[in-house]
Amino acid sequence: MRAKLFTDTLKKSRDLIWVGMAVILLHAGCRNTRDVVFEHAGPAGPPRVDSLLNHFAVKYAEFLGSFTDTVQFPRSFDQDRIVFTTSSGWTSGFFPGILWNLYRYNGDALFLNAARSWTHSLLTESDNVSTHDVGFIINSSVGLGYIATDDKIFRESLLRAAESLASRYHDQPGCIKSLDDFNGYAYPVLIDNLVNLEILFRAWKISGNEAYYQIAYAHALKTMENHLRKDFSVYQLVDYDTESGAVVFRGTFQGYDTASNWSRGQAWGIYGFSMAFRETRDRIFLDQAERMAEFLLKNPYFMDGYVPFWDMTAPKVPHELRDASSAAILASAFMELSTFPEVEDQAKYFKTGENILKALSKPQYCSGVNENEFFVVKHCVGNYPGNSEVDVPLIYADYYFLEALLKYRGILNHQENE
Repeated sequence: MRAKLFTDTLKKSRDLIWVGMAVILLHAGCRNTRDVVFEHAGPAGPPRVDSLLNHFAVKYAEFLGSFTDTVQFPRSFDQDRIVFTTSSGWTSGFFPGILWNLYRYNGDALFLNAARSWTHSLLTESDNVSTHDVGFIINSSVGLGYIATDDKIFRESLLRAAESLASRYHDQPGCIKSLDDFNGYAYPVLIDNLVNLEILFRAWKISGNEAYYQIAYAHALKTMENHLRKDFSVYQLVDYDTESGAVVFRGTFQGYDTASNWSRGQAWGIYGFSMAFRETRDRIFLDQAERMAEFLLKNPYFMDGYVPFWDMTAPKVPHELRDASSAAILASAFMELSTFPEVEDQAKYFKTGENILKALSKPQYCSGVNENEFFVVKHCVGNYPGNSEVDVPLIYADYYFLEALLKYRGILNHQENE
């Protein structure tokens, strides 16, 4: 029934008219579909970023005009075809999350109706207790839907998902187990688990249940204790002994080797600790985010282009592939860091985030209207050692790029209104 209603909605003339208008707006804002938005969109201010946001809207609207299977979730684009995942895939929530954010941007019912449909297909995942990815799946979709609509169904789904994630916490070792039956590890914890804590903080605010806050806080502390090296680079994975809680292994499976600097792990860490500070106001998390950011800013290979290599210490740097998904996450993290009054040099972080957005808006990383289907960000690296999703668009790159653009636009609007 939902699929039929959604199809009927897509056929409404107002949506078809809007798509045409959006195309006109896009071409008015750029000299051609692969233009450099930040360099050619006029004077400083929100209209610059609106051109790129309209570009996002056009590509996703055109896709929605022909695709209505709400139990399939786009993940990547490889060898001229869209690769989909099911509702249980860790990336499933990002596509509806993008739709919610596009609705947030332009208020168009096309994105609202589509976001509802795909989000409803994820509601059963709230009871998934087998993985920490319940945080990614539900927070990026249901979480944004709840903010946009105040829907009680979304509220209940958020709370169930938080309970599912909390069930994976154990006093020994004092953090949330990421995955079950994973490569022989006893109690593996991934750095991206830090980002999943946001759903626990949301559930605490909604329900008043302090247990969600305490679990999230404890996990963030444990991550700070064991996932970071002395130079504030990051270990992707830490494995714990289930009885003593002692660390038995630190390393990676998506980075080059145990001692290397996997870029997306660094991005997850900066993003996650920034979020933890926002939710707790505990300066210890902000200090951690800043130290990790400063480690990155000291790397000349990052500063030269603002899109990191998939691993910043892989042996063929500077001839390794760059990972635009890491850059998208970093752009959002730096934008957030720049908004905290407690940060001494807010302008530095804002400028870094802006430079990343400029880099991602160039044709090298930003797909044209007829390129890569609806995906916007290209040249991402999922798992290089595993030869999986190498040099392709990835849905979470689009999600965090769009999130960063909206943060950027909000900051500029705030500055104009001061």
